[in-house]
Amino acid sequence: MTVPYHLDSSPDLRDLKYFDFIKTFQKQFDALEPQRTKTKSELSSNRSFFARDYFSLFLFSFINPAITSMNGLCKVSHIEKIHRDVCSHSVSPATFSESQNTFEPEPLKKIVKNLSKKLQPSYGDPRIQRAVKELIATDGTIIKALPRMAWALWQDESNRAGKLHLQYNIIDQSIVDAVLTDANTCERAVLKKHLKSGALYTADRNYGADYSFFQIFLVELCDFVIRIKNNAKITELESFELTELDRKAGVIWDGIVQLGDQWNETQSVRLVTVKAWNTTLHLVTNRRDLSAELIGLIYLYRWQIEVFFKWIKCNLGLSHLLAESKQGVEIQIYLALIATLLFHIAVGHRPNKREMELIHLYLMNWATLEELQNGLGKQKMPS
Repeated sequence: MTVPYHLDSSPDLRDLKYFDFIKTFQKQFDALEPQRTKTKSELSSNRSFFARDYFSLFLFSFINPAITSMNGLCKVSHIEKIHRDVCSHSVSPATFSESQNTFEPEPLKKIVKNLSKKLQPSYGDPRIQRAVKELIATDGTIIKALPRMAWALWQDESNRAGKLHLQYNIIDQSIVDAVLTDANTCERAVLKKHLKSGALYTADRNYGADYSFFQIFLVELCDFVIRIKNNAKITELESFELTELDRKAGVIWDGIVQLGDQWNETQSVRLVTVKAWNTTLHLVTNRRDLSAELIGLIYLYRWQIEVFFKWIKCNLGLSHLLAESKQGVEIQIYLALIATLLFHIAVGHRPNKREMELIHLYLMNWATLEELQNGLGKQKMPS
C-alpha cells in the first residue's frame, strides 16, 4: 500500500548551517528564560557555565557526527568558533557532568511542543485526516543504561535501562508528549496520566492486555484502535457486512464483541480482524463510524512510531548516553527530539539515512549547497 506523503519544498536549506540550528534553539530558549525556574546552584554568583551554554553544546553533539563522547564534546568547547557561537564558556568534563543535575529539562519540553507546531499535516490518507482530529501512536522504547545507573531498573543490577514513552502525531509527524521512566514501568500506567481529549490513539498488544484500560479512553473522551492478543477470549454479539474495499484491505471480520469473562453488554466494543504480514490482527476500537478498511489502515500507520524510534537511535545516536542521572538522560532525550524537529523543519521532511549522510557532508564542507539540494530533491534557490 502506498501512503501519501507530501514533501514541502519551501524550506531554505541554508538553514542547515550548524549555527542557524543553534540560533533557532537559542531564540526559543531565550523566549522562555524569564519564566524559567532556576535552581540554587544555578543562581550561584561564581557560576560561569549556564543552562543556555549546556543545552546548546549538548544539541551541537546531535548535529555533528564527529562528536561521539562527553570528553570530545567538552574538548570542542575550547574551539574559538564553538566558544563564540554555541556556548559562551568552555567547559570541563566535570562541569558538564555536574550540569545534568543543575539545569531542569522543563524548558526543553516546551521547545519540543513549540517546534512541533511548525510542522504541517502531510501524512496519511485524506479520509483519515478528515475523520480524526488528532491521530496519535503511542509506544515505549528501551534505552540501555550503565550498571551504575541505579534509577534505571530493568532485568537486574548488571542490565539497566530507561524507557522513553512517546506520543507521536502520525499526521503531523510531530511530538505530542515524551516521558522517561525506568524500563520496568508499565506503558499503560504512563499513558493513563497523559491522555489527550479528542485524540484517537493507536497502539500495539501491550496496551490491549488489560481490557479495563479501554474504559479509561472513554472517560477521558479519547478514541482508540488497539491490537489485542490472538488468544483473547472473544464473544461475538453482532457481525457487520464487509465491503469490497474492506476485503481488499485484508479485513476478514467486523462486528461487536465482548472481551474476557467480566464484561457486561454495556461494555461491548467493536472488533476488526485483519489478515496482514502473514498473521491475524485483532483490532479493538470504539469508532463505529469508520469503515473496517480505515480501522486497519490506522493501525498500519502505528508503524510510524517504530520508524521514528529507529531514526533517533540510528541517525542521532540516542542509544549512546552522555549523561547518567535520570534528569540528565531526560535532557539528552528532549534535545534529540529538538534536533529531529529542526532537521524536519529545515528540510521539509525527516531525512532518511542517505540524506543525513549528505547533510553531514555539506555541514563539513565536502558537499556544496547545490549538491545538497539535488540530493534532497529540492529546486535550486535564487542566489
